[in-house]
This record gives sequence, structure tokens and C-alpha cells, in this order.
Amino acid sequence: MPAQTEIPIIVNKAVPGLSYFAAAQTHAAGSAVVPQPDGRPIPKLFQSIKIRGVEFQNRIFLAPLCQYSAEDGVVNSWHLAHLGGIFTRGPGLSFTEATAVSPEARISPEDAGLWADKHEAPFRNIVEFAHSQGQKIGIQLAHAGRKASTVAPWLHRGAVVRPEAGGWADDVVGPSPIPWNELHATPKELTKEGIRHVVKDWADAARRAVRVGFDAIEIHNAHGFLLHSFLSPVSNKRTDEYGGSFENRIRLTLEIVDAIRAVVPDAMPLFLRISATDWLQESLPNEPSWTLEDTVRLAPLLAAHGVDLIDI
Repeated sequence: MPAQTEIPIIVNKAVPGLSYFAAAQTHAAGSAVVPQPDGRPIPKLFQSIKIRGVEFQNRIFLAPLCQYSAEDGVVNSWHLAHLGGIFTRGPGLSFTEATAVSPEARISPEDAGLWADKHEAPFRNIVEFAHSQGQKIGIQLAHAGRKASTVAPWLHRGAVVRPEAGGWADDVVGPSPIPWNELHATPKELTKEGIRHVVKDWADAARRAVRVGFDAIEIHNAHGFLLHSFLSPVSNKRTDEYGGSFENRIRLTLEIVDAIRAVVPDAMPLFLRISATDWLQESLPNEPSWTLEDTVRLAPLLAAHGVDLIDI
């Protein structure tokens, strides 16, 4: 009778430190096979990249995807299911949805938020799962500005939420009292005290993001939201140090970059998302707007203030 082959002890190892069992990953999903079976070089898209102290296993980054499914800013099982399925597919970095730095910064009443300590634990559940899969996760911090207090887009494109449904149209703010369009609320012009409060809100949210364990932070400076509206002379008609010249219109953006950089670890990457142009040169040829040339001019200033990646 032939000798029985001895089977070695094989253990399905758990991810250490988790509050539940998850199998440890030998290689994170999305990691390139090295060397390639056919001997060819790894395509650039699948090569790892290190930004400050964080190494991403590839260069496919998931942009923020608003879910309009939170209650009082608190993320829930829906967000874990949505993002969790993406983590297992291995992008180099996945961002949460645009996350409000204050209640009035939300696009809709159902937006995620990080303006209070109560938001940390639910986000930590998502971060914990991402890290259990060997994945990196970032958070995009945002202020909707004059596009705030609107309903979820599948209900109506841009309709203001009435107070009876949890809206705050009377508290919508912007650089100047100019609405996004006829369906949106007319914003109140931010006072200088209000601007200082907004900067503090961003810094406080960044502190919470660090405590939660996010790997990167992105500043939402695009899509007509608050910071974009300060950049654009179409929406910014101020006559103080936050309006008029290019240097004045970019001031708030740089103040927020500085405030965040001051409260996050030096090894933490800081991204900034920007709309490269207002796309108004043809429709409003005689009116100044934010242009591609302005974005090119701003880019080195962002880098000098500590932004590591510009997301266009």
C-alpha cells in the first residue's frame, strides 16, 4: 500500500486587528504581476506610484460618486456595500463621495458629512474594510456653496429643497448673491467672518479624516461649488481681498489648502479637484471667466502650498 502523502498545515490567515474575520490578501487586488508572464514591461497605468508617504498599487483612481443616501451626514451600510464592491476590484485609490464640511455645505439633505465627531465611526467601518483588502481610500471634502440645498438629481435637476423637506435655502452662501440658475437659491454673500468659519470647517473635517484613517484627502474646488465660484469672475463680484484680481479670487482656495496641510501628517497626500475652465468663452465672449490659462497659472501655486495632485 503506497505511503500517504503528508499534508502540511495550511492556515487561512486573518487580517490582523479587524473586528471580524477577513482572509488576509497575499497581493492586493489591482497589483501587477511581476514579472509579466510574456516578459513585456508593465503598462504605466498598472505601475505603482508613491505620493508623499503613500504607495498606490496602480494609477487607476476612483473619482467621488455622490450617493445621496446619508441621514444627517452619517454614512451607512449602503455606502459600505457600494464602495466595498469597488475595493475588491483593486483601483489604486478609491474616493468617498463629496463629503460636506458643514450641514449647509451639503448639495442635498442626504449628502455624507464629516462636520461632527458622530460621523467618524461609520466612516471608520468603510476605511477598515478597504484596508482589510489591501486598498487605499481617500475622502473628498466639499462645500456646495450656491448649489446647496437641492434635491437628489434623479428627483429633479436642481430644484431647491423646501424647509418642510429639510432644506436650508435661506442659509445658502456664495462669494456674491448670484444664483447658479433660476432654479437654485440666491446665496447670501459670505462675510469675512463667514469665510474664516468655512476655512475652520475644512480644517476640522481634515482632522477627523486623519483620525478615521483615510489615506488621502481631496479638496473639491470644481463644478460650480463654493471654491470654484470664488475663482470665477462670473460668480465672484466682490470688491474686498477675496474678489477682483486673480490673486484675490484664488485666496480662499490657498487658505484652505494651507489650513488642511497644517493639520494633516506630512506623509498624507493632498489632492485638489478643479474645473479647468468655465467653458464660457464662446457663450459669454465679452465677459471674463475662469479659463484654462487661469488653471495653468494656479497649478504651481497649489504645488507650492502643498497640493500633491491636481484632479481635473
